[in-house]
This record gives sequence, C-alpha cells and structure tokens, in this order.
Amino acid sequence: MTDFETERRILIVDDLTQIHETFTRIFRTTKRKENDLDDFEARFLSDATVTYPSHSTSSPVFSLTHAYSGEEAVHEVQKSIDGAIPFSVAFVDMRMPKGMDGLETIKRLWRIDPRLQVVICTAYSDHTWDQIVQSLGYNDQLLLLRKPFEHDEARQLALALSEKSRLAVLQAQKLTILKTEVMRRRKAEMELRDMAHRDALTALPNRPFLLEKLEQVIANQGPKRRSHDSILFLDLDNFKIINDSLGHDAGDDLLNQVAIRLQECVREHDLASRCSDAEDSVSESNGDETVRLGGDEFVVLLEGLEHRDDALRVARRIVQRICEPFNLDDRLVTVGTSVGVAFVDESISDAHEALRNADTAMYQAKNSGKGQIAVFDQTMHDAVVARHELEAQLRVALKEEKFELRYQPIVNLKNGQIQGVEVLSRWRGGDGEFVPPCEFVPVAEEIGLISQFGEWVLERSMREFSALMASLDDAQRPQVYLAVNISRRQLADPFFIDRLQAIIDRAKFKGALKLEMSENGDARHNERTLKTMLELHHSGVGIHIDDFGKGNSSLTCFHDYPIETVKIDRTFTASITRDHGHAIITQAIVKLAHHLLATIVCQGVESPEQLKLLQQWGCDLGQGYFFAPPLDIFELESLLIKPDESVGIKVLKQSIAAPLHLPAATGSLPGLPASS
Repeated sequence: MTDFETERRILIVDDLTQIHETFTRIFRTTKRKENDLDDFEARFLSDATVTYPSHSTSSPVFSLTHAYSGEEAVHEVQKSIDGAIPFSVAFVDMRMPKGMDGLETIKRLWRIDPRLQVVICTAYSDHTWDQIVQSLGYNDQLLLLRKPFEHDEARQLALALSEKSRLAVLQAQKLTILKTEVMRRRKAEMELRDMAHRDALTALPNRPFLLEKLEQVIANQGPKRRSHDSILFLDLDNFKIINDSLGHDAGDDLLNQVAIRLQECVREHDLASRCSDAEDSVSESNGDETVRLGGDEFVVLLEGLEHRDDALRVARRIVQRICEPFNLDDRLVTVGTSVGVAFVDESISDAHEALRNADTAMYQAKNSGKGQIAVFDQTMHDAVVARHELEAQLRVALKEEKFELRYQPIVNLKNGQIQGVEVLSRWRGGDGEFVPPCEFVPVAEEIGLISQFGEWVLERSMREFSALMASLDDAQRPQVYLAVNISRRQLADPFFIDRLQAIIDRAKFKGALKLEMSENGDARHNERTLKTMLELHHSGVGIHIDDFGKGNSSLTCFHDYPIETVKIDRTFTASITRDHGHAIITQAIVKLAHHLLATIVCQGVESPEQLKLLQQWGCDLGQGYFFAPPLDIFELESLLIKPDESVGIKVLKQSIAAPLHLPAATGSLPGLPASS
C-alpha cells in the first residue's frame, strides 16, 4: 500500500444518526475494475494474440469513528492520543442541542490534539464565518463545509486534510530525527573538544586548553586590577631514572599519582587559605587549573591571588607534597620537583610568553639544585636568549671551522725542559671577542656537539703538531707530548677508541698523546668510561685528570682510574703564597700523588715565588704564564727552538743550577707560608 493509500482515521461528530449513516456511505471503500474498454479493444481492434494488462484503481482507505456528542468526541480524541493513533480529520457539526456545541467541542479537541484537522459542518443559518473566526481564531487547520454538501466534496476535503495531517506527522518525525542528530553531533563535538583539551594519561587539561585559558586571563589584565595571576611550571626530578629502572608502566602510574597530588594541593589551598594563612583573608577562587603539558611537565594556573606571596606558598606546598614517597607496585620511590613561578600582568603580550617565562624560571630552579623554586625576572629571559644565540653561533663556527688552537707548554720543574704542550681551543664570537671555553664547551656538551668538536680539535692539533715536529731537525726536535682535552661523554662512547685511531691514522701522528679530562661526569657512564680509559692506557695513551680540586674532587680517582698525571687547578696555585690552607692542600696532593706513582702538574704558575714553593714540594711539572701564555703553532715552534727566551724557563734553569737551601724545621712543613 502506498503512502497515499494508507488508512486515514476520520472522526465524525454529530448528534443525528442519519448524518453518521450518510458519512459511512460517503467514505465506504470501493474498487472498480476498468477493463471493459480493454476487453472491447482486444475483441475488435487489436491482434488477439496481444495481451493487455488490466488496470484497477484503489480509493483511499478511510477509517471512521463516530461520536454523537461533543463529550464523546473529546473522549475519543483523548483515547487516540493515548494510544498514539491520532485522528487525521474531524467533521464536527456546529449545532448539537445536547451538551457542547461545535465551537466548544473544537476548542476542547484542539487542547488535546493541536494538530487535528477540523471541518465544520454548518448550515447557513448556524454561524457566520466571522463568528467562527472570532471564536476559534485564524487557523490553517480549520475548513468550513456548508450543508447540504456533495459526497465528492466531503471526500475531497477528507483526502486533502488527511494528507496534510500525514505530511505534518512525517515532517514532525523528520524534525525530531534532525534534532536528535544535531544533539548527537553536538555531544560528539563536545566530547572531541574535551578529548582534544585533556591529557590522555592523567585526564588533566593539556597545553591547548592552558593556552586558551591564559589568553582569557591576559585579556582581563589591566592597571586597575588589584589581584594577581600566576603560573607554576614544574617537572619531576629523576623521572627518567624511574622509567629506565621500573619501566614505562610505573612511570605512567607515577604521573597519575603526581596529578592527583597536584590537584589536592590546589584544591586545599583554594578552599582553605588561598590568599593568606589567616581565615579572614580567604578570597573567592576564579578557578585554579592543574595542567599536564606532556612528559613529566605540569603547570598550575592560579587566578585572583590577593598577594604575590600566595603563589610561593602554593609552590612550597607542591614541592613538599611531591617529595613524599610514592607507592609504585608495592615499591616506595621518591622523586622531587623544581618549580618556576611567573606572574601574569599587563606586560605579558600573549599566552606563549607567559608560559615561556614560567618555563624559564623552572630551568633556573632546576639549575640551582633539586627541589628549588625560582621566580621569573627579565634577566633570566635575557640569559636564555643569549644562550640560544651562543648555541646558534657555535653550530655555525663548528660547521665553518672558525675555531683556533693555542698551545701552552708544560715544563719539567726538575730539569727545565719543555716536556709537553696542552692544546687549548679559542673562538671569537660575533663581536670579534674571544668567548671563554668555560662558556662554549658546556653548551657544546648540552646540545650534543662535544664529540664532533672534540674530534675536530684532536685531528687539527695532531696535524699541526706533526707538521711542526717534522719541520725541526733532529738536534732541535725535543721529546714533547701532546695533551688534548676531551669530554667524559666522549669516553663513554663505545666507539671512541676506533674513531681516535682513525684520526691518528689520518693525521699521521707518531708522537706521545695524552688525553686530559675533568673528574666530574655522569655517574651512570662510569663503567663504560672506565673500560675506555683502561683500553687507552694499555695502548700507550696517557690519562690526565684536569683541574683537580676545582669541582667535587675525590681521591678515589687515584685508585679507580688508570691515572698517569694529575693537574692541580690554578685556583690553588694562585694562592699558595698567601693562603696557608691552600698551600697545605697542594703539598698534600703532591705527596699523595707521588706515593701512588702519579705525576703532578701545577697549573697557573705565574710568579717566581710560586715556582720556588712547587720546587720545594717536589712538584713534577708546571704550566702557566710565567713560562709562556697559550701560543699559536708558529710561536710554539720558536719557543721549542729557543726555550731560554721564556723568562720562567730561564729562572727555573738558574734555580736548578744553584743549590736549594731548605729552611730548618719550625713546626710547619718546609716551604709553607707562615699561617696568619
């Protein structure tokens, strides 16, 4: 059955039985075959072998319900609505002496079913159209059928109005479906937006959410604002160790627990004493947020602080809370955190700048030690900018080989001969001034260029030194070793020795090679570093400990490493003539090294008085401006040919020629300055 042929429910409301019988005859469904003409054509006008299909038409199917009063009509309509089978059209007689008249009946029916199509059946003497409209109002669901009426007129009204009703129902259904789909899509969009602004692991808001929130906070800034907004940027100390030792599942568990603790810190502060420790100074929260940026980095956004110190109170609370042990799979682990604090005010241009300031302060706190808090100021940003500029220049300088090498002699204090030279790297920055190695070498280590830089220095110095030695005749050529500084990271590389041998082969270096390294290094690489040092020692390459006493020096290096020589830092040498404590420490190091069969080099020798004390203590070698400053390869050649041109070497040889007169025992070690 087509949509047009679907059953149309019609309500007949009239108090006369004859009228109901008339409507029954009008809407009786009949089917008429229309094949008479086809039979005639088949018999007289067409080929008898051709078969013509018969056609039939079906009238619309009407289902009538009869109501003999207005009250009964109301009951039927209510029942149809309750059963979800509403009427399409109601034919309502206007004049019904018993009970409600037609107008009142229509009003009651529309209260129950506002979509019901109504045909008023009225005689000319009942009501005028103006009276009907005045009572019922203008309505496109209302038509007038004057009595007496034709059967086809009633059927056509019923057909048109029922079709209109059916289409209205379909439209309402489609509208409902459309509304449902819109709501579903809106919900999906909200869920996607929430997912896009939530960290998948901790369910905390993420970086995009934070940036949007910060833009709102910045928009509210102004000179008249009395409260303060701040960002706390933090990351976990030693988180990588947890991941490496216990696995990434444990690391994820730790991050979830950290997120919970951070939320507790903010919630406790917000509800208890957000702006002060005093109860009467608590201010209303504007919505603190804890955000995970990724990895082990978190951000806490504090809004509407009454005092700036409140941000520091929250930061201290976070540091204390995070330092408490975490339970990871029945194992207690302890991590710390470093916190950077940055305030958001009218000077901040955008969210990225605000977040960058807090990040900068966090790194400042981290560099100050674990569990520290730092508040951002402009000098921090300036230092970061300078650091990045230095890094960029360093990459270019390494690519274009803009470094220069200098060589500083190392002199034997017992015979006055130049025994070795240390290679020192020099680099002119963009302003043409030399950048100290203590500034650019750590940067090279941090950005992963130290191996490339160190190998360039090795190969370049070997080539220059080999060419210098080859240019001297046998009488002029001294037995001098070449000492090159290397990083502990290079020694931790399992392929370092192979690359070193390749460099030696390319440079055709045949002299004695010494590698100088600082004692400080990453403890996790000790085993690999020690293995490399032992292999170097067995191959004839000497290992020197540089700048001993400058950092966290330990006497275990004499026992743990195959040390050939220890170089005492220049800070000790510079003060041995005036600082009794440094003098005692320096002499003790010399004696200890000799007992352990190591050679001692004192750096920073700059005066005859220092030289005299070092000689008396039995120091083996000396290095410093008193003998010669760092020289280029041509100046070094001249010094090797004529060493007596060095004032220090000349004084040293004269002191060796003259007998030493040691002072009598006076209760202090020989040669030490009297303690003040």
